[in-house]
Amino acid sequence: MTRWIDRWNRYWFPTTTTRTLALCRIIAVSAQLYWFPSLLSHINLASKNPDFVDPQVLIRAITFIIPRDVLFTPQGITTLYWITLVAGLTALVGLFSRPSLFIFALGNWIFVGHRYSYADVHHPEALFAIFLMTLALAPSGRSLSIDALLRRPRARNAGASTDRLETSDTAMWPLKIAHVLLAMTYFSTGASKVIVGGLGWMNGYTVQIYTFANAMPENRTWGIWLAGQHTFGVLLGAFTVLFELFFFVSLVLPRTAPFFFFNAILFHIALYVTMGHQFFLHIILNAMLLFLLHPGWFRGLVNRLNVNLPRWSRQEQAPGSS
Repeated sequence: MTRWIDRWNRYWFPTTTTRTLALCRIIAVSAQLYWFPSLLSHINLASKNPDFVDPQVLIRAITFIIPRDVLFTPQGITTLYWITLVAGLTALVGLFSRPSLFIFALGNWIFVGHRYSYADVHHPEALFAIFLMTLALAPSGRSLSIDALLRRPRARNAGASTDRLETSDTAMWPLKIAHVLLAMTYFSTGASKVIVGGLGWMNGYTVQIYTFANAMPENRTWGIWLAGQHTFGVLLGAFTVLFELFFFVSLVLPRTAPFFFFNAILFHIALYVTMGHQFFLHIILNAMLLFLLHPGWFRGLVNRLNVNLPRWSRQEQAPGSS
């Protein structure tokens, strides 16, 4: 039993640098802030809909404490927007990192729940919103932050090592949680395709019809072209189902993880180009996992490429060479 507990702890809580988590904080918060102005559309939702159609659990909990006509009004939504925006900016620079991240994540949770409470919509934001909250519960401001700059002089005055401030055994679990959630999400969508559509998802015609229906309204050239290619439809249907069903392999065989993350990025880019599906946050999550979850593979690749370069090429890359 002790051996299994040790393996569990080594998986979730390896002692590592906190700079990786800090990079995740900067990338994730920057991405969310980039799309944040679009949340002003919630003002129209609140003004045009006096009642919720299907209030989500979080929204029901909030309205149990705060009346709907206080928070979920144009004035209330505007106030929530600015509070969340300020929290996001302070989280980005790492000032009061934990409370800033918590407020920023919670604000985004409320906006996501608010949108879902009016209609059954697709939910690409949900997974990323969960990841933002995990950052608030981890030492995301221990490095590359204003908090870290303020903490170092105090540590030196107390005679403590500043190096210890940049290592932690709780710096990797948010990335590992994101990996697990992605695996669950992909498996769920793959399993639903097999259960509902069966082998029909791989006959090529399903992909063609689905692609045409999504590409035609937006006049997406690549999507319309793809809809006329039956062979590609067969290959893409099989790839989609197999990729989604077996993404979990990257959890049990870490060496395969970069392959799955890279293919996931290409997969979502292709979905956007051909059908307009905007899974940008999934692309960002997979990109962070690709380069930050197991960074050793990328350093090894660079080292191998450097070794395989001709001698004259390496000399040209050497500092100070002409």
